[in-house]
Amino acid sequence: MLRAITLVAVIIALSACVSTRARHGYIIERGETELTAEQGLDSRESVLARYGEPTLRPALNDNTWYYVTMTTNARAFFRTQTTNRQVVAFNFDNEGSVTAVETYALDDAMNINLVDRETPTRGKQLTFIEQLVGSVGQLPPTQGPQVPGQDQR
Repeated sequence: MLRAITLVAVIIALSACVSTRARHGYIIERGETELTAEQGLDSRESVLARYGEPTLRPALNDNTWYYVTMTTNARAFFRTQTTNRQVVAFNFDNEGSVTAVETYALDDAMNINLVDRETPTRGKQLTFIEQLVGSVGQLPPTQGPQVPGQDQR
């Protein structure tokens, strides 16, 4: 009996370590192998009709559209790993015709080290206890508009 319980516990513990794969972004349809467009022949409208809305459109310059596909692998409490990433950039001229199609893979990515400093802010730094009891004794906001001369109960 003890052996059966131990076996079940081990199986449950090992099932928690199963990896989970997920795909994000633009997913290539059945029959498609890659995102393509012909220079001078295709336009914004034809790319939009063929592939739908792009994943990214720069706010200040609408002459480049990005379609991003990413596959990730997550296992238990470990950091999620990106196993595959493909970015296809469609470049357009001012008339809306395709001028270039560029494809970037995960190997083309650059690691960016973020600064871990914090910017100090003005104001009072509250301790945990001050935060906990800071709102004690304060009245809640009134409910709805108050009409003069009406009895408030």
